[in-house]
Amino acid sequence: MGRHLRLALPPLSCLSADEQLAFAMIGRDGRLGRAGQLPLRELDGVAGNWPVWAILHPDDAIVTRLTVPPVSAKRLDAAVMGSIEPMVLSELDELVVAHGPRASDGSVTVAWSDRARLGRAWTMLAQAGLTISAFVPHQLALPAADSDLTRPLTLPADARWLAPLPNWSLARDELHPGIGAGCWRRPGVWGLAACAVWVLGLNGYAMQLDDQVQGLQQSMQQTVMQAFPQIPVILDPVRQAQQQRDALRLAQGEAATDDFIPLALATARVLDFAQGHVQSMQYEGGKLTIQLAPGYVPPANEAALAQAAAVQNIILDKRAAQPHGWHARRPGALEPDPIEVRRP
Repeated sequence: MGRHLRLALPPLSCLSADEQLAFAMIGRDGRLGRAGQLPLRELDGVAGNWPVWAILHPDDAIVTRLTVPPVSAKRLDAAVMGSIEPMVLSELDELVVAHGPRASDGSVTVAWSDRARLGRAWTMLAQAGLTISAFVPHQLALPAADSDLTRPLTLPADARWLAPLPNWSLARDELHPGIGAGCWRRPGVWGLAACAVWVLGLNGYAMQLDDQVQGLQQSMQQTVMQAFPQIPVILDPVRQAQQQRDALRLAQGEAATDDFIPLALATARVLDFAQGHVQSMQYEGGKLTIQLAPGYVPPANEAALAQAAAVQNIILDKRAAQPHGWHARRPGALEPDPIEVRRP
């Protein structure tokens, strides 16, 4: 068991911070070390970080031996609870029940105590700074030859304090008082670790998706550039490819430099602010010249206008001599005969 402190508890209903408690410190060799009696509030100065085996008063736990059928370890708890139910005077949920392993003859040592009292006692002991490792029923903390099972452990410490203790007890996890954040520290650490792993995994997946998106965009841009080498800048591959397809359809399947109608439609998409203000249009040398009537609202962001024109595969600029004139042309356009269209 290693070194530990054995603490003889009074009746749980009488436990208080000022209650005098007898204790004995057991070394790694199983021999008795220091023993004495102190108020509960002062015991942490003696115990330090030693684990504490709290020996219950004879009246605070019932110990019996039952015979249970051969069941798996997972079902042993249920078999024990079913066996003691006819024996107890309280509801099972008002008790804390513990048991040892099933022996070869089918017998199991079982102990139970009042759940509420034991929980309050554990809280008081923890508040006093003691690290409780076990609550041992009095009958199981005595030497096998001890016949006085109703006499509590008292001082001076003798052989009754040195009996081997069982490797199970009534200190069930669900009763742990959890003073402060101590009981949540380990679950909290594991929770944070799980969150960190999840976040790292999510970031890695996001980076993988980003690489796939960039690769797909590059592939689309290369495909559009190969299909339509006349496009100077690829900003929106899908939209620009659709516009080039529409232009080819309007030109009856032939890509020509005098594509007046496709160029006019593309320019209209860009110069949407000029709707209702067009006075005249002239098409010459692959260049569409548009003269607007005053009253329209020009765009404030010319860079955005140039970018929109690039998406439509046109180059757009203002006429130097006319304040309301605009030029639109395809990159590398030739110079055919002029076509002039005036608004009636």
